[in-house]
Amino acid sequence: MPHLYETCFVTYKQKVFMKIGLVRHFKVITPKINKKLNSSEFNNVMKTYDHSPVRANNTKINSREWDICYASSLMRAAETAKSIYDGEIILTDLIIEVPLTAFLKTNIPLPNIVWHVGGRIAWFFSCRSQIENISSTKQRINDFVKMIEESGYENISIVSHGFFMKVFIRQLKKRGFVGAIDFAPKNGKLYLFEK
Repeated sequence: MPHLYETCFVTYKQKVFMKIGLVRHFKVITPKINKKLNSSEFNNVMKTYDHSPVRANNTKINSREWDICYASSLMRAAETAKSIYDGEIILTDLIIEVPLTAFLKTNIPLPNIVWHVGGRIAWFFSCRSQIENISSTKQRINDFVKMIEESGYENISIVSHGFFMKVFIRQLKKRGFVGAIDFAPKNGKLYLFEK
């Protein structure tokens, strides 16, 4: 029978300690758009957004405090990561933004907010109008969390996207992480989560 001290030591060593720093990409510089768009126009706006540059702010992450930086492979996140972090950066598709497309096909112009809210509702209910459904998003989050848990790193910075971050954080909390984020994550702000 193992000594009580040995049992406690083994339990302590098996506990995983991890700190995650989440950053939403810098604000994207986009051309001015109409307040109302039809479905085709909205899809074109989303495509343009994915290939637009960012406006950097003064955010910097001390690379000595972090072992690694994972960044979404989308241009706005990759550019942000290179601006704020001077250590090793790994780009991955696993933490890209949840794709957003028009939830219906119409020539009738609708307010931009209607397209955004409607598209996210369609994502939640796994409607075919969306490129990715909620199950697929959760699966790539699970794949990413498994990857970082097996990486051997304890202090991990991540540069990703607003909506993805909110879904990601719900999954982190289910795994015992503690931390908070703004309802609408601010561009370039560092949010800490630990367990």
